[in-house]
Amino acid sequence: MTYHQKHFIALCMATLLWLVSIPVVWGADIPVVSGTVIDGDGEPVIGATIREQNTPNATFTNVDGEFTLKLTSKNPVLEISFIGYKTVKLPVTSSTVRVTMETEATDLDEVVVVAYGQQKKVTVTGSVAAVGSAEIKKSSEPNLAATLSGKLPGLTTMQQSGAPGEDDVKMFLRGAATTNGTSPLILVDGIPRTSMSEIDPNEVQSISVLKDASSTAVFGVRGANGVILITTRRGEEGKINVHGQVNYSMQQFNYWPEGRHSYDFVRLANEAALNDGGVPKYTDAQVAMYDLWKTGGSSDPAIRYWYPDTDWGDVYLKDHSNMVQANVNISGGSKKLKYFASAGYVYQGGMYKTESKDQLGYDPQSKMNRYNIRTNLDYNFNNWISASLDVSSSIRKTNQAAANMAGANTAGLRWAALTSKPTVPGPLTIAGNETNGFVVSEGVRDDGTLALHYVKGNRVVQDNELSLAQSAYGQLNRSGYKLLVEASANAIATLNFNLDRVTKGLSARGVISFETYAQQLTMGSKDFSGYRYDLNPGGYDHPVFTMEGNSEDDGQLALSRADVSRWFMNVQAQVNYNRTFSNVHNVTGMLLFQRDEKENILGSIPYKMIGLAGRFTYAFDSRYLAEVNIGYNGSEQFAPGHRFGFFPAFSLGWVASNEKFMQPLAENGWLTKLKFRASVGKVGNDELYAGADEAARQKQRFLYLDNNSKVPYIFHAQDAIMIPGSLTSAGDGTGIIYESLIGNPDIHWETAWKQNYAVDFTLFRNLDVTFDWFYEKRSDILISRNTIPHIGGLMSTQLPRSNFGKVKNTGYEISARYNYSLNRNLDFFLTGNFSYAKNTVIDADEVYLGDDYAYPYRTEGFSIGQQFGYLIDRSVNPELGLDGTGFYNSDEQIAQRGLTYSGIQPKRGDFVYKDLNNDGIIDQKDIAPIGYSSLLPRISYGLTFGGNAYGFDFSVMLQGVGKYTRYFGSQVMYEGFGTVFFSDMCDNRWSDERYAAGEKITHPRLSLIETSSHVANEYYTMDASYIRLKNLTVGYTLPKNFTRKLGMDNVRVYVSADNLHTWNKLHTKMIDPEQNGFSSYPLMKTYTAGLSIDL
Repeated sequence: MTYHQKHFIALCMATLLWLVSIPVVWGADIPVVSGTVIDGDGEPVIGATIREQNTPNATFTNVDGEFTLKLTSKNPVLEISFIGYKTVKLPVTSSTVRVTMETEATDLDEVVVVAYGQQKKVTVTGSVAAVGSAEIKKSSEPNLAATLSGKLPGLTTMQQSGAPGEDDVKMFLRGAATTNGTSPLILVDGIPRTSMSEIDPNEVQSISVLKDASSTAVFGVRGANGVILITTRRGEEGKINVHGQVNYSMQQFNYWPEGRHSYDFVRLANEAALNDGGVPKYTDAQVAMYDLWKTGGSSDPAIRYWYPDTDWGDVYLKDHSNMVQANVNISGGSKKLKYFASAGYVYQGGMYKTESKDQLGYDPQSKMNRYNIRTNLDYNFNNWISASLDVSSSIRKTNQAAANMAGANTAGLRWAALTSKPTVPGPLTIAGNETNGFVVSEGVRDDGTLALHYVKGNRVVQDNELSLAQSAYGQLNRSGYKLLVEASANAIATLNFNLDRVTKGLSARGVISFETYAQQLTMGSKDFSGYRYDLNPGGYDHPVFTMEGNSEDDGQLALSRADVSRWFMNVQAQVNYNRTFSNVHNVTGMLLFQRDEKENILGSIPYKMIGLAGRFTYAFDSRYLAEVNIGYNGSEQFAPGHRFGFFPAFSLGWVASNEKFMQPLAENGWLTKLKFRASVGKVGNDELYAGADEAARQKQRFLYLDNNSKVPYIFHAQDAIMIPGSLTSAGDGTGIIYESLIGNPDIHWETAWKQNYAVDFTLFRNLDVTFDWFYEKRSDILISRNTIPHIGGLMSTQLPRSNFGKVKNTGYEISARYNYSLNRNLDFFLTGNFSYAKNTVIDADEVYLGDDYAYPYRTEGFSIGQQFGYLIDRSVNPELGLDGTGFYNSDEQIAQRGLTYSGIQPKRGDFVYKDLNNDGIIDQKDIAPIGYSSLLPRISYGLTFGGNAYGFDFSVMLQGVGKYTRYFGSQVMYEGFGTVFFSDMCDNRWSDERYAAGEKITHPRLSLIETSSHVANEYYTMDASYIRLKNLTVGYTLPKNFTRKLGMDNVRVYVSADNLHTWNKLHTKMIDPEQNGFSSYPLMKTYTAGLSIDL
């Protein structure tokens, strides 16, 4: 080191020491210090202790938070402390100070909701994650389940539709480990519920997810898929608080394909027809008519009508729909009575353009109205008896078009709307007259000319290649309407007993809950008239209409109604024990009896469940933790000897940061919390059906019994005899009884053995991190046997179901939160979570396909829902005609490759597939796994950044999934079988001209029929990973000194956006990767403005 370097360093050190010494020098001359102590809301902290450090000199703040203290030492430091707040150490540099104290929520005090109770967070040894009401309400989603997306580690949500009232969400906790039901158990205030979609988010206090065996074993046969606990808000002792909130939102489709111009469409259709070896679908003269739209279209109204350039998106869809959400709630109470009451309303409009209700006499628009009310009351009779009564109700009205499309309902409607051709006239006729010449053909006269009359106006024009039942416009507007009204009411009565008189720490509670649900479907349906059209009728020089059906007038509206109702009752009796001995030994216990009964009124057999649950915990000095959980319950779905099961779980914990040798790290702030957790246990799953169809679910019950069915006789013309037909055959009223399913008296629930190992730690006082690693082996999965030969005379569908399946599921989760406060007016936070779960099917009784298959197993050894298809050969081998493009670019290459295809033979522009088993044939034996599972993603994550600055608050949330694959094979992707649609992927299609020009080619040749490229392969099986800008919120809270003058405690205005943008890897921009399919109602992009007021 040189002399100048040493001199410079010495000078810097001297300057730094001088700067540091300034406050010390100043502080020495200050005899008295005065100040004010406030909390984070600017309220005075009354009774705070102000102590001069290392002296007995102290004072307290008055009712205004003010204090004065005469100083006695040199270089004094003040210590300001108060219960529930972090201690502040402040060197005295001025005679007047203003101190802001932060609340102190430590693990010792923080309570988390667990199964049938609460525990101090420091003693929890299971895997539990929670989200509070503030985070839940940032989303404008009307569906409570959708608000959880990306917020909880281990929880994967998949909202596959955005339709009003039909936007329910699939949920998975730690992936999937079964081929049967995967939905987690949902409890609201400790009572099982089938769904959370009808709950108003404003009623919710917190939502917890229980993921490992330790936290779910008490649920026994219903705990294997995890548990979601929803806790509603309750009143607190204190003044009455009235809160009102109203949101107005504009919604748009997140994705909807842009239609093609008619002049592009006809050229693509002709190209596809020629590729198929046919003739062009549109003549040169017709193409010339459509080309007029390149310059705005013909000036002749008739030509504009018959040769249109229709933007069907503009015909069917509005620019946006509206949504309104409002809620008013009141809470408060005294030592005797505490109360919370809430009333909420949601209106969500639809995106369709529909004809007016005044014109039709009914409303076909998609829309939803929901009404929620809730009252939670808590009453203390005395020091040892208290009670609570929770009453809630929800009414949801969902309206939509009848869309009687051969059972396809509104999904078929969206499909038809999506694939409407821009060349089809309409959507309605214009009344014919001598000027416009719009006429309808009555048929051909004897002299060969057409018999004509003028067409009626306002009739549906139908695509010539489709039936009238496939008319999107007619089905949307003229087919009638459906109104579904769903009403539910729930009451929970609880009686609590404090049994300290018997022994300290003992308590008991009894709960009874009753819920009713009813739905009524009112349907008004009718037929509507329609016309086809002929652009080149024989013997006439003008296009004409032809009538579809027997009438030119719409039918009458016919009304029908169907009702469904059910009731559910839950009874619980619980004894609890919580006591600490010698200040270090904390012991808790819980024993619970529970009985459920549910009945669908329309004749189905009731569902019944009965069981016991228990929990025992021990904590020594908040350092060493142990917990035992047990569940013993049974289900009537199984034979009497197999109905009950015992499900134990064990867990341990070590709070290392509470050890004395860790105190130095805690005191200097490096590591203030370090906790290790481990659990192992057994849980069950009796959800033997994965779908939502109640009729199908009924067929999966009582599989220990034989199932008999009746098949009608049908006439077999060839042999002139009556033979048994199928279940859908029309018979003569007689038939045969046969055994459709042999029962298995030994079937029982699925068994899940789970392990969980975790660590929780806090760094630098502000960074909280949790890491969990889990392993699950699911066995006894109920499956159909596949390896039993048919020689026995039974089909696989008739064979008894068996607990034969096995699945392994493993993964990890990490969550973190960082908080930093610069001052009382400026702070920010960053929170994130990441989850990974991979399942592998170990045993599915799968048939070995043979040694000549590249992959002789398609289930075992792979994840549930693993995608399979043909691999595209993009290798380079001139001798085999492979040029690296993945396409056959000439007939010579096809011949040179020398492969035989078991199905349709390839042509120029089709994909080249890999012959994986090298037998010279492309067939099912060459199918290989592609990507990952289509059931759910392996990876899910969320990241939120936000803060507060001088009254403003903001938050930005990103949410996404990874390692997720979906197969998009349909008419939309394949150009069409019956209808014709050219997606945006066709822009990069193969053609002789585009190949010769060296243009980018990713899509096979166009075709209107099935080709060798139109199968499951790497191209149509896409990476569905995405990152979504899930929520962006900015708010402003008006100053309290202003709002209090108006008689209000708090006023906040805010704007937000949900699903603002999505980044994904799909080959197309037509669909959201989370959306169920092309015919599904797209997910919604939402822009919201809101106002929140507290009185």
